[in-house]
Amino acid sequence: MGLRFLFGGVAMALLALSAEAQVTRAQADRAQQGEVLRSVGGAYQGPQSAYVSRVGERMAAAAGLAGRCTFTIVNAEVVNAFTTPPGCYVYVTRGLLGILNSEAELAAVLGHEVGHVAARHAQRQQNNEALTGLAAALVGAVAKSDVVGAVAGRAAKLGTLSYSRSQEYEADSLSLRYLPVAGYAPRGLTDVLDALRREDAFTARVSGRTGRSGPAWASTHPLTGDRIRRAAQQVAADDPGDRLGLNTDSFLTALDGLTYGDDPDEGYVSGAAFTHARLRVAFTAPPGFQLANAADAVRISGPNGMRGEFASGRASPARLEDYAAQVLRGVTGSAPIEMGRLVRTTINGLDAVILPARVETRSGPVEVVVAAYATGGDKAYHFATIAPAGQGGVFDPMYDSFRRLSEREAATVGPMRISIATVRRGDTSESLAAKMAGGDRLERFLMLNGLQPGEPLAPGRRVKVVTGGQR
Repeated sequence: MGLRFLFGGVAMALLALSAEAQVTRAQADRAQQGEVLRSVGGAYQGPQSAYVSRVGERMAAAAGLAGRCTFTIVNAEVVNAFTTPPGCYVYVTRGLLGILNSEAELAAVLGHEVGHVAARHAQRQQNNEALTGLAAALVGAVAKSDVVGAVAGRAAKLGTLSYSRSQEYEADSLSLRYLPVAGYAPRGLTDVLDALRREDAFTARVSGRTGRSGPAWASTHPLTGDRIRRAAQQVAADDPGDRLGLNTDSFLTALDGLTYGDDPDEGYVSGAAFTHARLRVAFTAPPGFQLANAADAVRISGPNGMRGEFASGRASPARLEDYAAQVLRGVTGSAPIEMGRLVRTTINGLDAVILPARVETRSGPVEVVVAAYATGGDKAYHFATIAPAGQGGVFDPMYDSFRRLSEREAATVGPMRISIATVRRGDTSESLAAKMAGGDRLERFLMLNGLQPGEPLAPGRRVKVVTGGQR
């Protein structure tokens, strides 16, 4: 008995150590997921979060992972979804939610990511910190590439951005298997892949991206067209008939009010205009230029390789010249430069410094200009721009447009949101799009709702429109 008691005590001690190790491991996993979430934009706290979790749990149960997965909306406009092991942590961005049009599409996205977990793809990649996505930086190489690049750079610290093509195909096949088990029409997967392709084409058109540049995901993910064909073939072979639904109405009801576009705390891009209500600053880029709002700066891109950024720092009005020189050194590095004449001026009531320089590069001389502004206390803002020699003047109106917002102006700036409207008799895509906030209204309306130009709208149909922005 004494011997059995001794062994029993040892066993209990081992169990206690094992339990403690599991708790420690679980805490480490949660800490790692917290870091992942912070690095890609944080969690979105809207009412859609509970909805996504409910749909995700249905798909997890269909995969045999009931109660073992966590589903989170990432507060980012980037179109993406991904998983991060160990465990089953599934993330979907609000940018991706905004382009979907049914619950079956959402279920297909979540099923694809759960499929990666169920198939143990991370372990098969021999990397316990793999990060992968259904869309995986599906946005264009110009309009949002800086945001995606930042996300990709942080994600690289966790492992690889993608699984193999065969693993992506396998995750699609698993999603198609889970969908009918969870009560959804398998065509949800083909619909969502088509939505991803539409969004990428829209981004390419409005950004001026050429087909030659291609989306970033093409090199590491199967072409969307190929995936649509493969998925369509599987759906046709295993069509369960009409008894399974898309649940379009329930999805649109849940989506109503979702924040669209930039995070309100990071400022807003509307066409060529940038406004930050909390910081009370605003500027307008030159015609034909694109703005991409990242957490650390606003990226500015235009024709002929012209580009720049808008960011902030610390400098008093008396040290503004030193601040501009420091920014210039950060842009040019060790390259030999020819300094231009520094200009001290006042722009819209603010102390400002314009510091030009000429830099020789392998592709020829370029103009680098830093425009810095003191806005009170030790707060400063700056533009840093690069243009081919002789073309830098295109940025002059942008430098002159920088200004402080009044408290009243700042109070009128609010987030854009997706609102659900019911089509009335006489409504057209053109008339509904004309009421939307933001730029590229008609093309954006068609993309968000999966419509073709000129396609009639039946009265009673529910559609997505973008509202808000300036109040």
